[in-house]
Amino acid sequence: MSLTDILIPQLGEGLQEVVLLTVNKKPGDYVKRDELLYSMETDKAVMEVESPYEGVLTEWLATEGAVLAIGATVARMETDATAASAVAEPSTSTNGHVPPSTESTQIQIPPRTRAHAKEHGVSDEELRSIPAPSGKLMPADVDAYLATRASDIKPEAKWPAAIEEKGFVDRPLSQQQRLFVHRLKRSAQTVVPATIKQVVDWSSISRAVADQRVRAVDVKPTEFQTFAYCVAQTVGNFPKFRSNLVSDDTAREYAHVNLGIAVARPNDDLVTAVVTSADALGYLDFVAAAQERIKAARDGNDQAGADTHLLLTYMGSFGVVDAIPVLVSPAIAVLFIGSTYEQGGRTVANLVMTFDHRLINGVEAARFLQAVVAKVEKVEELGFGI
Repeated sequence: MSLTDILIPQLGEGLQEVVLLTVNKKPGDYVKRDELLYSMETDKAVMEVESPYEGVLTEWLATEGAVLAIGATVARMETDATAASAVAEPSTSTNGHVPPSTESTQIQIPPRTRAHAKEHGVSDEELRSIPAPSGKLMPADVDAYLATRASDIKPEAKWPAAIEEKGFVDRPLSQQQRLFVHRLKRSAQTVVPATIKQVVDWSSISRAVADQRVRAVDVKPTEFQTFAYCVAQTVGNFPKFRSNLVSDDTAREYAHVNLGIAVARPNDDLVTAVVTSADALGYLDFVAAAQERIKAARDGNDQAGADTHLLLTYMGSFGVVDAIPVLVSPAIAVLFIGSTYEQGGRTVANLVMTFDHRLINGVEAARFLQAVVAKVEKVEELGFGI
């Protein structure tokens, strides 16, 4: 029996890291040489990676969405004849648990448990010391250990010993934050950003939502979700805002817009919720879809992909009036919506949009914002169920 590491390949000079997008095989599957194994995202493209070996996939060492260095081990395979027979006669276990090996007392630590521990600052050495009643260390075992460790901290101990000794502590970024950093770095290398600003009268949004929320309906919209619907409806007349650049000389225009919404998780990680074909939805269907997608994002499901076109970031609840949003490719534009304020007897908000100047020019961006403002200020006349 021979275990073989599957490494992230070097595909180009200067490439340092990739994102593991999807895995196409699960542990225990028999994989043929040159069969599709996983897909990954580099600085320039999404690529499908074929297996360099034939054998049984034993484990993934990274989860989907993980940022991995070139040359990192992403999976392991059994690559000899023994592995093939293991597929025909799979081992059995009781109640879905794998019993501890009689030949070794080493606890099994699945990749998702390692990722969970890393997000909570648990080192590999500390991880190996955590009890695992089933013989396989699960995320719940890590949580139980952390809860016990927290209860053992003395009240007078202000800082962990490592901070007392060094004066600082190094904490690894979470997987989601590393993914976000990867996309920011890619954007900095490719996007030519430009920014434009417009003021919108918010009064009609407030009135329309207040009227809708008192009605006996299952879906209770927010002001931001209603604004987002207006943006989605505007994109139909602006095809560049439902496009992506697939190369320096080619833009891919989509029939509908996939609208991204920036969502902050409790630990301050930033993820993206995506309403697919947002412009094709009716008002209440759009609001329901947005609420479901935002909830999934808060639960850790980052939905951003190569076909996310336009991003929205809303700061209405934080009192932030102005900001310059950072565009994260492959989106073609990002629109910031600020907190409302009074101006000339009106309740208004600032809209600030950063767009990719490689595809969208200033006049087109200005026309798009003007169209969004017009849609918002006539929201009560649109007749979409409010």
